[in-house]
Amino acid sequence: MKAKRYYFHDKNHNIISEDQLIGKNIDDLECFLVEYKIQKLHTNERVFILKKSFFGIFKTKLYLYLTEDTVYDYAIQK
Repeated sequence: MKAKRYYFHDKNHNIISEDQLIGKNIDDLECFLVEYKIQKLHTNERVFILKKSFFGIFKTKLYLYLTEDTVYDYAIQK
């Protein structure tokens, strides 16, 4: 079974997939992630809530790990 792949779009309908996040500057990615609520904002990590289910108890989260404002790794957890 294939894992679900996430795609993000900005207001100009430019699309970026989750595997294109690595190596991007966080300032360049914020336009793609503006519609998602930020749960954690830290210099080394950002956590965005992608989806809530069952009255907000279960959440799908995007973890972005940063080095000098550049994404070096990410994880999507349910």
